[in-house]
Amino acid sequence: MRWTSWTPKTRFALFCALLICLVPILAPAWQIEQEPQSAAPQPQPQPETPAQATPQETEAPKPSPPEFLVVIDPGHGGDDHGASLGNQTMEKDVTLSFARLLRWELGNRGIAVRLLRESDVSVSLERRAELANSLHEALYIAIHAGDAGEGVRVYAPLLPSSPPSGRFLPWEAAQSDSLPRSRALASAVAAELTKAQVEVASLNSPLRPLNNIVAPAIAVELAASADEPRTIATPKFQNSVALAVTTAIAKSRSQAGQP
Repeated sequence: MRWTSWTPKTRFALFCALLICLVPILAPAWQIEQEPQSAAPQPQPQPETPAQATPQETEAPKPSPPEFLVVIDPGHGGDDHGASLGNQTMEKDVTLSFARLLRWELGNRGIAVRLLRESDVSVSLERRAELANSLHEALYIAIHAGDAGEGVRVYAPLLPSSPPSGRFLPWEAAQSDSLPRSRALASAVAAELTKAQVEVASLNSPLRPLNNIVAPAIAVELAASADEPRTIATPKFQNSVALAVTTAIAKSRSQAGQP
């Protein structure tokens, strides 16, 4: 039978059968031709390696030398008025005013100062010792004012007769290691007061909180005259005492090797 004798319908069916047979053969080649080539993998940037620190960079900074700090403790305050010095003058006010003056004189010599009481507040003796010891002071000076005398009384600590034993110092003997320097400071202050023609008395006393202080510690008491009790609060008297105490402290700092 010839091709020309086939009907159009027969020829179309034969063409579809032939196409179906060729598709499985031509499809893989067609996919290969049409499939886009995958891009070549790009190299990922590597994280930068931190530069190794030199020994100079990793070395810890050297600690600065300790500061020569004077802690001034104005006695009494708040509800604790202290001694009555005549004409409604109270000890707590005299000690605070003199402490501020002494701070000013020491500051002029380049000496760092910290007041334990900046205003009219009450601070217990235990708390005063705790605050002073926490500041790692070089010197501790308690300020008092009283009557029955004239001039200045300088106190050095007086420890119990029995020396402390054991690994830990008792609270009442915390001053043990600093006692020689405390007495030397008291003698220096008394000597400067004598040069300033201020009457002075040197005493050893277990006056609290001197025995609880771990640094050299003294107490300076301004004594009011029975005839003129108001003299204790005059700028002239307080200036002369403050200048003498400052000179003694400055010499102590030099002897301690501080700048």
